[in-house]
Amino acid sequence: MIRFGILYAVIFGAFAVIYPFIPIYFKLRGFSPSRIGLLLSGMEVAGIVASFFVSRVADRTGRFRSVIAGMIFLAGVSLVLLNLPATFSIVFIGALALGFFLKPVIPLTDALTGRSLADVSMNYGLVRVWGTVSFVIVSLALQFTGVLETGGSQRIFLALLIALIFQLISIRVAPAAPSHTDILDHQGLTGTGRLPKGFLSFLMVCFIGNIGSSIYTAFGTLYFSEIVGVSRVSGLIALAAFSEIPVMMFGGKIIRKIGHRRMLTVALSAGILRLAILALFPSVLPLALSQLTHAFTFGFFLMTGVDWVNRTIPARQRALGMGLFMSVSFSGSFLVGSSLGGFLLEAAGFPILFSLATIFPAVALIWLQIDKRFFTWDYLDDLN
Repeated sequence: MIRFGILYAVIFGAFAVIYPFIPIYFKLRGFSPSRIGLLLSGMEVAGIVASFFVSRVADRTGRFRSVIAGMIFLAGVSLVLLNLPATFSIVFIGALALGFFLKPVIPLTDALTGRSLADVSMNYGLVRVWGTVSFVIVSLALQFTGVLETGGSQRIFLALLIALIFQLISIRVAPAAPSHTDILDHQGLTGTGRLPKGFLSFLMVCFIGNIGSSIYTAFGTLYFSEIVGVSRVSGLIALAAFSEIPVMMFGGKIIRKIGHRRMLTVALSAGILRLAILALFPSVLPLALSQLTHAFTFGFFLMTGVDWVNRTIPARQRALGMGLFMSVSFSGSFLVGSSLGGFLLEAAGFPILFSLATIFPAVALIWLQIDKRFFTWDYLDDLN
């Protein structure tokens, strides 16, 4: 478990530099909000496409470490090409390449962890929390040093490249994936290759519900930078990540206690609350308090989805299942949220953007409560 903890620490410490500052990097390159939205959505489209191909390669070969390392290396090459002076069309192609190689890293890492850990429901959060702690530490370091406050887009580019190099080095720490014959699949699975009953409905609720959070993810850092300045963005991001720590540490026990449906209900409700605060209270203190809802909007959401995949998808298809969850629930929703949000932001501003974003988790919450196709096996009885 320690080796996986170190892997998550390095990967998410790097992502503390990468994801919050990519929108700011594009802004400093001179792109409008609508074009930033298109660039970010292009990265998500590429990530969705990549998940279907790359996950199959990892599942069939079992060489997760090699596949992850290759993706990170090619992401670095794509970033260098993306940084070259070029027209928007060329930059868009570079963003597609970056998304294709970068986005599968997390689902592949989660799939490797799910295949390797004993009692993954209880232990996943205990290794994933290393990533959260690292994310917080790096974000706070960026906050207090203000290293990215000056230097423009090129300083951010250099920081992104260094982060990818650290990720690439860390892959050697990860244990190799066990072979298929060494893994005992969930007793309720037959290996027919079919998705479990209710899985598609679950994905759709996650997709719709996470569009609101994706609008926040795409444009939240831009919003924060206007209100508190670029140097303080990392501090707000760190506060959100810090709130995840208890959820990651005790998420397995919480799931056993209340089940998937209630976990997801809390996550969607918290998403509505966070977006409402952003829309109504554009000042430092409310923004800081809204970041604490991240424990639920992301922590509960992620833990529910990852556990659902680990418990319903056979180990020999785990990378594909994790890729589907991550690509639909995160990349797919981010695609819609970033592309739609960019135009809404230009047309109406931040308050209207975040107000309209509450519609998506509200619709998903209603669907979750009335659709009986969810969770067709008794999770609590199965665990006990």
